[in-house]
Amino acid sequence: MILIFDLDETLYNENLFVKSGFKAVANFLEKKYKFKQVNTLKFLSKTYNKYGRKNIFDKLLRKKNIYNKYTLTKIVKVYRSHKPKITLNKSTYLFLMNLSKNFNLYLVTDGNKIVQKNKIKALKISNFFKKIYITHQYGVKYSKPSLFCFNKIKNLENCLWRDLVYIGDDPNKDFINLNKKGCTTIRIMKGKFKYAKVNKRQDGIYTINQLKDLLRLKKIFI
Repeated sequence: MILIFDLDETLYNENLFVKSGFKAVANFLEKKYKFKQVNTLKFLSKTYNKYGRKNIFDKLLRKKNIYNKYTLTKIVKVYRSHKPKITLNKSTYLFLMNLSKNFNLYLVTDGNKIVQKNKIKALKISNFFKKIYITHQYGVKYSKPSLFCFNKIKNLENCLWRDLVYIGDDPNKDFINLNKKGCTTIRIMKGKFKYAKVNKRQDGIYTINQLKDLLRLKKIFI
């Protein structure tokens, strides 16, 4: 059995990264334009909670009356390249550490490769995984639901599709193609997709509320 994990929301709360990025942006604007960091953070937090991340920095710069494409590009770069102040909670850290002693673990994550690398480094989880796949390193077209990186794992392990177990949180893309191949898919009910409802073929075969619940799935761990 080969265990494959998603990163964002599955292993840690992605809001921690978002808040860390907002703080980096607020710090940058305070140094460059003398905008008070506390006011910038207040605006970003309020906008994020109400509308999500889409165009949030456009809205911020327009609010500050300094919008232009150059500044927007700079702000996005600050957000993406900052060294995030995020940590894995202790129970998740210990769970992965113990699991990695008995199973080959892999990580498959979508997203900007610089952002994802910085997250992985900050979380200090590299040693738990035999290999980490950031799908965008191979091209955006290979992001989930593409099976490209999963096929690499299958070939590396010289195993069957049914030997792969994938744990993720997003039913819109994480499970549909793996289900077709006969993999075991597990949806962790956390984050922004916690209450998302999809048809059966898109959803995980099993659902759990937290990672340690994996051990209760005896059909997998026998």
